[in-house]
Formats: sequence, structure tokens, C-alpha cells
Amino acid sequence: MITATNNTSFNLIRQSVVNNSMTDDEKLLEEQRITLETELAPMQPLFKMFNVPCFYRCEIVGACGKAKSGKTFYLSMLMACAMKNEVLAFERLTEAPLKVLWIDTEQSQQSTQEILKDRIVPLAELDPQTINLNETFYAFNLRGLGFDKRGDMVSLAIKTIQPDICIIDGIKDLMTDINDAVQATLIMEKLMALAKKYKCCIVCVLHLNKSEQDRNMRGSIGTELTNKAFEVFQCEVVKDGEIFKVCHTFSRKQKMKRNFYYHIDEKGLPVMLANYKETPRDYNGRWMSVSDSEVGNNEVDLKKLFINAMEGHTQRPYGEVMGVALKKCGVADAKTYYQYLDEAIAKDIVRKMEHPETHVTWIELIENTMIY
Repeated sequence: MITATNNTSFNLIRQSVVNNSMTDDEKLLEEQRITLETELAPMQPLFKMFNVPCFYRCEIVGACGKAKSGKTFYLSMLMACAMKNEVLAFERLTEAPLKVLWIDTEQSQQSTQEILKDRIVPLAELDPQTINLNETFYAFNLRGLGFDKRGDMVSLAIKTIQPDICIIDGIKDLMTDINDAVQATLIMEKLMALAKKYKCCIVCVLHLNKSEQDRNMRGSIGTELTNKAFEVFQCEVVKDGEIFKVCHTFSRKQKMKRNFYYHIDEKGLPVMLANYKETPRDYNGRWMSVSDSEVGNNEVDLKKLFINAMEGHTQRPYGEVMGVALKKCGVADAKTYYQYLDEAIAKDIVRKMEHPETHVTWIELIENTMIY
């Protein structure tokens, strides 16, 4: 009769025999297996915004936006909060200051230094005379190097400094062709491996496509970053170049429902706007006047909006039409979409239908709307 102790010993011996007969690839595959009993370290967010944890160790984060949309301003707040408990909407979740690695590939050396001196240090309320910033903050400007050397320097910096958070502004400068899918895959795999090995959060900065209606990140590297990122933050100018918005567009864990708005004061520093109400956009992505936002578009504009949202179909599920209208046609919020839909129904541009079997709501273009 085999006792429990003997049975355990027998299983260990059998497992040892199995392991000895496994190939190296089979052993590697077994090491990657996740079971209910697998012991894993808990996920560790470094910050939170509006009480939502964000910027996790061992993960890749995307920070995107059109040109001059406030991406570097936003990340300056993040870097300042690494040294101060709270900065505007940011709150650091660690007791001790975080070690920061900032790699700038786009701006001049003078601009990098000015941002550090005139923006990050004041936001963190640091006194360079009493605090040795060089021990916790590492800024490198790699604009003058070739793309291959930049990639090597990024890896070397992460391995040597082993930061808590690394910001790469911008990631497209690590490749020759932004649309090269092979390069994009290799870069993201390399960064994911570095983030995991050195337990840091790597923030990749990338521009959005230039079209106002297209809110996707540029090129193959944008596609890879979208697929691999743990979360994505999108920066945007929302009023005459004076008001900036940051939206948490995606998260694999908990997405922020609240947007972050700020403006720049006379000292060149961001100031949070707690109760800012954003003006809606029209279907072309243009900001509407107060009268436009109250009464909606005219019939021709509504026709264009819903014809574009239907994408060649005469009938389409309600949720799909809403998603396309919001994402591709520049409608900024659900409330505006519902307003447009009510007006389009009242003007016989579309009608709502319910499927007799599934009871799913559909949107149908009325026949005379198709001739345009």
C-alpha cells in the first residue's frame, strides 16, 4: 500500500524522469505554462489617476496624439510625480521616489534640458541646490544618433540604470520605416522582454495618423503598440490650442471613465481644469459652436454622417453604427450621437428596426437617402 508521503515521493521521481527526457524546447514551453497553482507576483501599478491604478511594472504603455497635442506636457507631469507624491491628476503609489529614464529622440538637446529645468523640476517642486536629481532622474537625447545606435542605447540604458519607469519619446525613431511590420514586431518584442526582465514600465510615445477622423497610431509600429500595450493614453487639443485633454482610451484592467483637462499658465506650466465641459465635434471632427451643438447638423450633414457610418450597408446593427460614427466620423461623445440619431429619424434619413427573432435593434437607411 502506498502512503500519501510515498505517493508524493513517487510523483517527484516520475516528474524528474519526465524532465530529464524532455527536449530544451519542451522544458521552455513547460516553464511558460500557467495553472491555477502557478505562483505569480501581484501586478504593481506605479501611479493612479482619478483613483484608477495605471502605469504598471513589467508592462508597455502607449502615449499618443496628433502633433503638438501635449504629449510631452502630459509625460512631464508623470515624470514629476515620480519624485513628488502628487502632481495634478497623478498620484504616486510608492512611498519612495521612482527612478526615471527619459529618452528623447525628437527634440534638440537644449529643448530636452529646458523641459527638465523649467517644467519637470518646478512641477515636482524640487530644489536642485539641495536634491541631487542625477541619482534618480536620467535624461538622454538621442536625436543625433542613427536608428540602429538609438536602439542599442535604449537597451543599454535600461539594463544599466534599471529604472522604475522608462519613457521613449518617440519610438518611431528606433526604426527606418514606420510601416515595416518586421521591424515593428522586433522592437515591441525587445521592449516587452526588457520591461519584464527589469520590472519597469516602458512608455512608448507615438503620433496618431494625420487625418482628423483617423485616431489610430501611425504605421506598423502603431499597430504593434496598440496590440501589445497594457493601456493607451491619447492626448488632444480641444479648444483653440489653449485647452488640452488626456483620454484613457484602452486598458487591459481598469479604464478611467473621466478625462483629464488642463491648460498652460503664464509660467509655461500645466494647470488642471477640474470641471471643464468639452464642446462636441461635428462628423468632420471640427469643433461646433454653441448654437451648432444645441440644434445639431443640417439634413445634408446628417446624411453624410449615417451613410459613412453604414459603410455601404443599407442595414446594420445599432451598436455597430454607433461605434463607427463615434470612432470614424469624428463624433466626440455618445450624447451627441443620440442627438444626431433622433434628428435623422425625424427627418426620415434612417429608421430603427428590431429583428423579429433576435430582438436586436438595427439601423436602416431609408431608400431615398441612398441617392446622394
